[in-house]
Amino acid sequence: MYWLDEAKELALYNWVSSKLGIATIWDKSNAPRPALPYATLNFSSGVRSEGNPEELYKGLDTFSYPLRKIITLTVQVFAENAHLAYIDSLINSLAMPTVQDSIRAAGFAIRGHSDPMDISRLLDTKFELRAAVDFFFAYAIEADDIPGEIQYVTITEGVFSADGVIDTYIFNDLDIDAT
Repeated sequence: MYWLDEAKELALYNWVSSKLGIATIWDKSNAPRPALPYATLNFSSGVRSEGNPEELYKGLDTFSYPLRKIITLTVQVFAENAHLAYIDSLINSLAMPTVQDSIRAAGFAIRGHSDPMDISRLLDTKFELRAAVDFFFAYAIEADDIPGEIQYVTITEGVFSADGVIDTYIFNDLDIDAT
């Protein structure tokens, strides 16, 4: 089960797991808890749109709408110590050109992150150290619309009247002007 496409989720997973160097699982996976330390990933806010799409002529009666999407990836670290240090190292990795390139190659733009949060909790009789951070990513998708109407027609020939105005139109199979 994927929230996004598999390649996008894999790119984010690879970034987090490689930079933290600890077991990393998707929070939605129903997997058993690994041994400490470990990290979980979760899309804490679903895909949402940003801005108004521009209408682009694609061909014949088809129009394309490039849509900007935003998603929030929440990373939580569970550890016996240094839980905030793991989060800090992950945040710092966003400044590295190699990380930026791999995230961009997956089709994402890095929008930023929240402040690291200490969300430690009492778990049964033991205090469990937890830290979390939200990362904000943007990506683009394209949606096509076929309204079923011809928007432009090119006149290829015509008969002009004495004052230079086209009097009779001759269409060439309704050639569509793509400009």
